[in-house]
Amino acid sequence: MHRSLLGFGRRMQTFPDSPTDPASLRTAPTGDPASTIHERLVIVGGGMAGWGLCDRLVRRNANHFYQITLIGDEPTPAYDRVHLSSYFGGRSEDDLLLADRQWYADHQIELHTGRRIHCIDRTKCEVVDSNGVRHPYDRLVLATGSSAFVPPIPGADLTGVFVYRTLEDLQSIRRHVDETGASTGLVIGGGLLGLEAAKVMIDLGLSASVVERAPGLMPRQLDSNAAKRLRQHVESIGVDVHVTCRTDSITTTDNQRLRIAFSNRDPMVADLVIIAAGVRPNDQLGKDAGLETGVRGGIVVDRHLCTSDPKIHAIGECVRFHDHVYGLVAPCYRMADVLAQHLVGEDTSFEGADESAELKLLGVQVATFGRQIGDSRGGVVLNHSDDSGFRAILLDQGRIVGASCVGQWEQLPQVRLATSKHQRMWPTQRTRFVKSGSPWRDDSALWVHHWPDDSVICNCLNVTKGTVGELIKQGCDQPKRIAEACGASTACGSCANLVSELAGCPAESSVDQGGRPLLWVSALALALLAIWCFGPAIAFAESVQSDRRLIDWWWRDDLARQITGFSLLGALVIGQAFSLRKRIPKFQFGDYRLWRWVHSAIGTLTVAGLIAHTGLRLGENFNAVLGVTFLSVATVGALAGLVTAMESRHGGPSALRWKKWRSWFSKLHFLLAWPLPILIAIHVVSFYWFRD
Repeated sequence: MHRSLLGFGRRMQTFPDSPTDPASLRTAPTGDPASTIHERLVIVGGGMAGWGLCDRLVRRNANHFYQITLIGDEPTPAYDRVHLSSYFGGRSEDDLLLADRQWYADHQIELHTGRRIHCIDRTKCEVVDSNGVRHPYDRLVLATGSSAFVPPIPGADLTGVFVYRTLEDLQSIRRHVDETGASTGLVIGGGLLGLEAAKVMIDLGLSASVVERAPGLMPRQLDSNAAKRLRQHVESIGVDVHVTCRTDSITTTDNQRLRIAFSNRDPMVADLVIIAAGVRPNDQLGKDAGLETGVRGGIVVDRHLCTSDPKIHAIGECVRFHDHVYGLVAPCYRMADVLAQHLVGEDTSFEGADESAELKLLGVQVATFGRQIGDSRGGVVLNHSDDSGFRAILLDQGRIVGASCVGQWEQLPQVRLATSKHQRMWPTQRTRFVKSGSPWRDDSALWVHHWPDDSVICNCLNVTKGTVGELIKQGCDQPKRIAEACGASTACGSCANLVSELAGCPAESSVDQGGRPLLWVSALALALLAIWCFGPAIAFAESVQSDRRLIDWWWRDDLARQITGFSLLGALVIGQAFSLRKRIPKFQFGDYRLWRWVHSAIGTLTVAGLIAHTGLRLGENFNAVLGVTFLSVATVGALAGLVTAMESRHGGPSALRWKKWRSWFSKLHFLLAWPLPILIAIHVVSFYWFRD
């Protein structure tokens, strides 16, 4: 949320002494907003997390009331590490930059590159860089990232042995290849970084080999079957893969090549070795300053990304949150989002982040969502393999908690959403996935972003996905603004999930806003209808002395039949009146969900009233036609209510199916109801016409 400088300053003055409140702004006595004293915000770390925070602060205009300084130890501003391997595929150093130096200058961000922070003086609130320059801060953010982990292998420091982490690493690798004429390379590590390093070797024209100590490639993310499929593809493009190989040492041969020895196989010789054995958080700066760190590394932060010092925050790969270190860019950017919001006074917190990965490794699509299947010790894994690739879904208590694929999978957006929502996977869906590779039938699983533009999002007001999409393009990017502009989700509310998903906001179930009461009323109506269909008629008394005469009087006496009949007719009229809220613009007052629930409740009462009026007898001839029509309307209406209640629980892949069913049942309910007034009128007239 953007705030004006003056308004923000007044708000911050309300809490000047709170150590955990974002940057208390102090204004001059004149109250002139132009004289606001800027809070000094120093960000240590010029990587993707540090840039991400700057970018998000700029979007919130926070650079106008924070004096921002960004200090990085690399010689270049932040660049795209995710696509680092494309440096050898034709992209230049400038192409990889997330923002050039001018961008920082344009947004009043003081940028220092090639400087390492040596220490934090928490007493004086200063950081000291490698040039001896002291940078005072009011708030400090540590975004120091991580470093390549080098196992304690003898010879790991020899010439020709590199790590794969930074742009400087790649430049050193290229320089070595050019100077030595290297032709063969070996990668130690078969994870994500290792396969990226193998691609670098191929782009440089080297023959490449990958050795991994685990039984398969990407052991954390993939199970044995998926790892086997990935290995087949990697080997098909000329990369030698060796698994269960433990590296013992690296030595230099007489002709200045590198000899790699293993504990369980013959040695290998290469001109170049890249160690890609994972990363470790750069937490030493925080540790030296006395900040709390984890046993296995990482600066410990709370849900506001605050360290044990309330003036110091930390984000990115250097952080340990809930005893977990995040090593992907998406969680780092999520931390940047949360901290930027917190620094401008918004009430938000970091609750963890999705570690899904979707990328192409050596030309093959590899994706992992949710819980890492390779690391998971519980749950049930379902597999499907065909010519297009290998797919796996991890279930825990019947719900999708993880998924992975090697090769093409067109339904990845649906799979990602189903995994994030822990959607239930029914037995029929499990069978379908094992056989066909998809849990869903045809278009029933389409994510709302992939629906056709003419698909109806809001059945109540006939608002299409295309209409909502146009509003989003025009700047209505919040569900509330979309609702005000076109009315979607303002009627029954069951499409609120879909509107939120289109707007890119977290979709929250609306079942508590009318879905659950409707569910119970519809279920009760179906139970009464089941009694009607399968229960025996209430027997008449066989003797004038029978106590049953007190009951069957309701169906023998004309007055009693008129009382129950007109009561039933009155309930029908009132129930139909409550349906006008949806169909006539003048009846737009009140909460639609309440109107809909009352309509359904009265419909349920009419089923009970019909039992009281007929004693579970359809009658004959014309009366039977009326009875069957009435029961058909009630049955379809109850099913429509049940489906509507279920629709409010679902978004994403299953929403389209529920929405289609709701539309069908609602239209059929409406069509079947049309003959009722005529049939009832004929029934009433005939009763008085033929009455004795």
